[in-house]
Amino acid sequence: MKFPYYFMVVAFTIGLSACQADELTTAVPSTATEEPTASIRVQKEEVAPKVSEAKNPAVLMPEGWHQLIRQSGPVRVEGDLNKDGIQDVAMVVEKLKIGGDQAPERALLIAFGHKDGTYTRSIMADKAILKADEGGVWGDPLADIFIDRGSLVVSFYGGSNDRWYGNYRFRFQNEDWYLIGATVGSFYSGTMTETTGDEEDYNLLTGDYVKRIVDDPKAEKPTSHTIKGNMGKKKLLKLQDFVATGSTDQFLK
Repeated sequence: MKFPYYFMVVAFTIGLSACQADELTTAVPSTATEEPTASIRVQKEEVAPKVSEAKNPAVLMPEGWHQLIRQSGPVRVEGDLNKDGIQDVAMVVEKLKIGGDQAPERALLIAFGHKDGTYTRSIMADKAILKADEGGVWGDPLADIFIDRGSLVVSFYGGSNDRWYGNYRFRFQNEDWYLIGATVGSFYSGTMTETTGDEEDYNLLTGDYVKRIVDDPKAEKPTSHTIKGNMGKKKLLKLQDFVATGSTDQFLK
């Protein structure tokens, strides 16, 4: 009879197709000999719907990264960042240094807490934190990270005789992280302080701004004047697109 023979051929063909489909979804191409860079690796993980939950939020970072720890302890803060009444975690992580003179890359990792004590990674912004060698003569420019009124604030400070600083406020809203406020300034440390030098403060939710402008930076005792205004509401910059080394144009234009 021809039927048994036909059935065997069909069954063999179906089984072979299933094996090939499985190889397409699980096999790693033999040409991938180099490990992807940190920025590429982070982007690949961010497209996943969710990062697996963990009791320790520090394990939610990609392979090849570690939590930044200083003499004062880990650069990490806890607080409710998504208004669900549960403690969340924000921390600065750093890529493991392999070699070379340049400081390793850094990133801002935020994880949401759950009632069962586990955490789910919300975001890992790989351009949001200045590296240790980007503060000039001052040294490491990462001044602080802290939670204020439900928002996460990241602060930088650097320079030499001419100092500069920046405080950036991020908030979780509409299922994503956005920059909602920024304060940037500069001053000559020989005659001014952070409270008397040039400063620009922006409320990106309302468009309001306050600018303190030094009249004569070369004066022995400089004076300043303040102007206030509203630049109109602009599209908020996402934390994932924020570049710590960038200018204010990235969120003002």
